[in-house]
Amino acid sequence: MPDIAITENFGDLLDARVRKIFDKEYGERIQESMIPMIFGMETSTRNYEIVSGIGGLGDIQEFEGQIAYDSTGQLYDQTFTFPEKALGIKIERKLYDDELFGKMNVRPWQMAIAKARTREKTAAAIFNGAFTGTAGPDSLSLCNASHPYSPTDATTQSNAGSTALSATSIEATRRIGFTSIFNDRGELLEVNYDTIVCPIALEETAWMVINSKGMVETANNNRNFHYGRYQLAMWNRLTDTNNWFMLDSNLCKKFLLWWDRVDDGIKQDQDTDTLVAKWYTYERYATTGLWADWRPIYGHNVS
Repeated sequence: MPDIAITENFGDLLDARVRKIFDKEYGERIQESMIPMIFGMETSTRNYEIVSGIGGLGDIQEFEGQIAYDSTGQLYDQTFTFPEKALGIKIERKLYDDELFGKMNVRPWQMAIAKARTREKTAAAIFNGAFTGTAGPDSLSLCNASHPYSPTDATTQSNAGSTALSATSIEATRRIGFTSIFNDRGELLEVNYDTIVCPIALEETAWMVINSKGMVETANNNRNFHYGRYQLAMWNRLTDTNNWFMLDSNLCKKFLLWWDRVDDGIKQDQDTDTLVAKWYTYERYATTGLWADWRPIYGHNVS
């Protein structure tokens, strides 16, 4: 049996063990996370961050002896705030006395799972709530049929559809990006929807569209236009089994933003006693309205 008398706080003996288990499990979970694949990863040292939208410029003008100067319009601001999040675990001295390391090991393991899971659910929430709410910079939902061009131009455009996932609807959505998504001046942005985001219920359908060398949904043996064209992001945190999305992966890195403010990992709580050792994790990150512009995303709300 271990000699507890060698330390006033037996938690000190377990600290390295607890940290190792937590760090290993959390590291593995983060490697599987969808957040770095979809979001632009940002860090902050401030109480909040504001991302200001800037409008586009007009066409280059003919030079007729002097330069024509243009200016960009002020679009919408999005504010990212960082609420506090924390969770702790306790390990009783009797578990250490009795060498019940299996019971001790599971607690930091479970806390790592909880930490990674909470972040993943927070990120997925913007897709699960993409068709409702007013969290966007333009006070609309992420995917909406009435996005205004700018604060001074009420002309609207849409990034919301309702068509079930298929090869045909994927191609129709891809074309929308190149023909029907405009900047504040009504100029085509040529958005390249190159990534499909879907729940596990639609993964097989999406995979077949992307990976079949022959045309899908037909007996013809023609080459598949979609073969190898898209990235597939199956996200098991998406709660609707029918809804799906297409993203411009490059634009998402600029406008779909994950802000980390504080991430302390796991730390031992020194305000403890000799019978119970405590560890906690503390972090702050943006949890709502994680997009500065809606244009990188097109969503289908399928009934």
